[in-house]
Amino acid sequence: MAACETLLTWPEFCKESKEFILLSEKLDDTWSWEEKNSNIGQSYLKYQQKISVPTTNDLLQIEYHIVYSVSYQVPIMYFQAHYSDGKMIKLDDAWQIFHSNRNSQYSREDMLGILTQMEHPILFKPYMCLHPCRTAEILAQTPLSKNRLLTFVSVMGPYLQLNLDNRYGMLNI
Repeated sequence: MAACETLLTWPEFCKESKEFILLSEKLDDTWSWEEKNSNIGQSYLKYQQKISVPTTNDLLQIEYHIVYSVSYQVPIMYFQAHYSDGKMIKLDDAWQIFHSNRNSQYSREDMLGILTQMEHPILFKPYMCLHPCRTAEILAQTPLSKNRLLTFVSVMGPYLQLNLDNRYGMLNI
């Protein structure tokens, strides 16, 4: 796929996000659509969950955002995670926690290139994210997807312990 080829437009992102939300509602899941304003790139999908940290048995509260990247024209998964005492996890801790996920096929060096910290483009706060440089490549490998955001979360979410219910793949949009 050519680097400058458009993979996902803003109207497509919005349409597929709203379809994703409808599926979430059918499954009594808690995804939401957050809209700062009506400008391009100023809305996102949001999901929250708690997970147990395997090494410490501490609980992490994680908030995930699926945001449209105007420059890359792909979805980007941002997240913030806090320990039960409210302290935000550091990038190295996040790598350790998510790399310990038994489904991870990436080495430590790979994860350091994939998992990064950036300013959230809507909230202007530091968030961690999966770097978008390979997202277009990943989505291009699933050309028959009816909803690219569902595909994106299904493929990339497990690396951050965000696992969709299998019923998402069985419902019609």
